[in-house]
Formats: sequence, structure tokens, C-alpha cells
Amino acid sequence: MSSRAPFFEPPLPPADDMEEPGGFVNLPWTPPMNVVPVSVPVDADVFVSDSVVVRVPEIQVFDRGMLLRLEAWVHPEAAVRAAGVHGLPEEPRLGILLGDGTKLGSGEPGHSPDVAPDEPGSPERPSLVMNGGGGGELRTTQSWWLHPVPDRDAELVVEWEALEVPETFVPLDLVAVREASTRARVLWHVPDADYPEGGWFGWSTIGGSVYSGSPEVQGDDPRDGRA
Repeated sequence: MSSRAPFFEPPLPPADDMEEPGGFVNLPWTPPMNVVPVSVPVDADVFVSDSVVVRVPEIQVFDRGMLLRLEAWVHPEAAVRAAGVHGLPEEPRLGILLGDGTKLGSGEPGHSPDVAPDEPGSPERPSLVMNGGGGGELRTTQSWWLHPVPDRDAELVVEWEALEVPETFVPLDLVAVREASTRARVLWHVPDADYPEGGWFGWSTIGGSVYSGSPEVQGDDPRDGRA
């Protein structure tokens, strides 16, 4: 035991009315909560000009999907030219062209049916969903969840009209990604949400139950929550 004085103050005692946690399930439009991913370096320039640089630094690979990170830097003069009242009027558009010709993310931004959790990641329909992002006028980042991992190579497609980035295709070598998916570390069992009937509305019902800790939502996959 250390002889040094404690650094942190002791925590407050728990409230008497705290509820026990429960009802956790993995939802298909987000990375699984119980899996440590394997990072596969990509380190690829998508587009480079005097005004903007767009790159993919890495892909985080899970047992049933992959999280692709897009980064962009903008020259101050370009940001001023393209800026609206609240900064840049739009962010880069990102899509995936699968080897069989399937387009993910090709529709109108914010309205494309394949970037909403409508039967996401089902065997009949892969899913591409924005999983987060941030930044400002001179730097932006996006994370995109692709589920499941494609069974053949694919192309990343990026466009940013406000900064004169044309529709650009970048081949993705997914051999290393598929191999890495076998090494993703499942820590403990968290069940997958069962696929509901009714598309998006069915998922909305399940999502509400999940976040409220409803014990009725159960998964039946015996492989530690794998899809």
C-alpha cells in the first residue's frame, strides 16, 4: 500500500433509491459496448489541395463491423470564403461503394435511408451510420460505423462541394480489416437486440426500452453478443 496521502476525495455514498443497472443490449447502428477493437492503420490521403486536406488515419475493427475515421484540415482563407453565419455550411459527405455495387450514403444528406437505423446491418442490408464527429472552422472529424464488415474490397467516396472537393473514390483494402475482426476482443457477454418488425419504428421502440433499462429486451445469440 502506498504511503502517500490519497489524491482523490472519497466518493459520496450511493443514494438509497438508486436502481440496479440492467437491460443492456448491443444495437446494430453503434459499435458493440463489450468489444475491444483492433486498430488497422490506413494513413491515406483522400484529397489534398492548397486549401483542404482530407485523410483517413485508421479503421477500428470490431467483431461485427468497422469504425472508419475521417479527418479534414481547412486553410483559414478557404474557411472564410466558404463560411456561413455559423461556420462551414456543410461537412464532407461520405459514402461506401461495396464490391457488389451497393451504395451506402449516396442519397440526400440527412435523408438517405441507408444511413438511418432502418433494418441496419441485417444480412439483406448493410448499414453505414455516422457515429460521431466534431471540430470547427479549420478542422473537422467524423466517425462512421459500417456494419457488417464487407466480405470483399470496397471504395470510400468523399465529396465536399463548399471547399471544391470533387467526388473522390479511394479503394479500401479490407483483407487486413477482415483478419483483424477475428482478433477483436470480446470482454463479456452483452446480448444483441432482436430485430423488430416495422423497420425504424420497431427499432425506436426497442431503443426506448434499452435506454430505460427494460428487462424485457433480450438477445438470444450464444456467441457472447456477436452478430
